[in-house]
Order: sequence, then structure tokens, then C-alpha cells
Amino acid sequence: MNMNTTASSRNKRSHIELEYAHPSSSTNTTIMTSSKPRLIHESLHNISQSIRFLVNGFLSQIIFMTTYNLLVSTFEPMGYPASKIYAVFYTVYIPVGHALGSLLVFGWPEKYLPSLMANAPIGLTAMAIGTALTGFLSKIEFNAKADEWISSLVGAEKPVEEEEGEFYSSLVVMVATGVWCFVLSLYVNSEKKTDAKEKEL
Repeated sequence: MNMNTTASSRNKRSHIELEYAHPSSSTNTTIMTSSKPRLIHESLHNISQSIRFLVNGFLSQIIFMTTYNLLVSTFEPMGYPASKIYAVFYTVYIPVGHALGSLLVFGWPEKYLPSLMANAPIGLTAMAIGTALTGFLSKIEFNAKADEWISSLVGAEKPVEEEEGEFYSSLVVMVATGVWCFVLSLYVNSEKKTDAKEKEL
């Protein structure tokens, strides 16, 4: 009789423990799943965020530089300064850059417009730095000097009637604004994740 009672109580106890453990494990799984950012593809979670940021920056700058140099070659002969072309195009490009960063690096936000507005100052300050730097480099004819320096280094002569672009200047601007955006983006977006975790707790 005592043996049956003991076995019965043990079965009840183990059953209660299993029922208690199950919700806990499912809650942990839910928290772990929800903590993952929504990227363009699940496989990107296997790549570290720093590498994703560098790849996104490289891709974004290729798109930006290609379009920017095309706009410069089109509108600069009409009398528009390179700094003004840069400012207008960068303003238009801010939502595009933010969307790329969300899909490849930080994850698509639940509320896109507030996230865009939070990240917009980063783009606007980068635009101000880039505009000022582009104007300065254009004023000192940095692109022509860099072209001459590279030509003398390689040993090739530059054609006299060749049209000047803004390729080397845009490379300098790209590095300067890229470092600026990298530091501020990590700060702003990591701050959001910390706030979200605190709300969950």
C-alpha cells in the first residue's frame, strides 16, 4: 500500500514538473525567435553584423558613386556645382540607404517611418560633411591633382582634352561619410535594441 502511494506521488510529481518545464521552454524559444532581426534572407543571420555592415556599405557606395558620377557628368556642364548635385542626390538617397541597411544589417523595423526618421539625422549630417568636403575638394581641384599623381606614379601621360570627373574626390568623401555613418548607425540601432529588450523584461 505504501509502495503504491509512493509510486503514485512520484508520477504526479514528474507530471507536474514536465507541465511546468514545457511553458518555460516555449517562452524561451519565442523570445529567441523574436529577438532575431528580420533580414532579406534567413541565411544572413549566419554572417556577423560587422561583415554585413561592410558588405552593405560597399554595395550602397557602388550604387551611390555610379549614380552620382553620372549626375555630375550630366549636370556639371550645365553650370551646377558638384557640391549642390551631391546634396540633392544624397537627400533623395537617404531612404534607399536606410532600406538597404534594414534588409541586410539591422533588420526591417516594425514601424518603418519612425525608424527612418531616427536614422535620417545620420544621413543629413553625413550629407553636410560630404557636401562641404566635396566643395572643398572641387575648389582645390583634388581630382585633377590625384589623376596627375597617379599618372606620374604609373608613368602614363594623361590626355590633354580629357573631361574631368569627380571619381577620386567621391572616393575620399565615401570613406569619410562611411566611417561617420558606421559609428552613428551602430549607436542608434543598438540603442533601439536595448530599449526593446528592457520593455520585454
